[in-house]
Amino acid sequence: MTIETERLIIRKFKLTDKNDLCEYMIQRVDKKFENYPDFTMEKAEKEIEFRSQSDEFFAIELKSTGKVIGNIYLGKRDFEAKELGYVLNENYHQTGYGSEAALAAIKYEFANGTRRIYAEASPENEASWRLMEKIGLQREARLRKNVSFHNDEYGNPIYWDTYIYAALKTDGI
Repeated sequence: MTIETERLIIRKFKLTDKNDLCEYMIQRVDKKFENYPDFTMEKAEKEIEFRSQSDEFFAIELKSTGKVIGNIYLGKRDFEAKELGYVLNENYHQTGYGSEAALAAIKYEFANGTRRIYAEASPENEASWRLMEKIGLQREARLRKNVSFHNDEYGNPIYWDTYIYAALKTDGI
């Protein structure tokens, strides 16, 4: 899959994207939402190999510079559905790149046989669920205490709620 928008190219990862991937993944080491607490430059080697062979992770590349500024995740699910995820380098937040990439990926998927796209976000992660609303996904549910990315001081998982957003091919996005 390769998608071109006005400012972006969404494409498969290449091994040469390792430094850009590492830059934005290291930013997530201490993040509250979906952190990667043990991500290092050394782990970037395995991660870029995995992503370059994956049919679910796609690089978000700036057309103007060729820099990879994030990724789109499109995980295949049952019943002609895909789960959407996105991560953007913090240096490119508040630019519209996230919504541009996510919307282009959704339109591509709907044009190529996907019936339903859904995504999850913590109610506390307002930037993420506002992006979902901006591109036309509808809030369908709030799941209580269903995910955990952190442990308490005793090693027990700390669970939190998530909103579920979705769009159907018939919604006309």
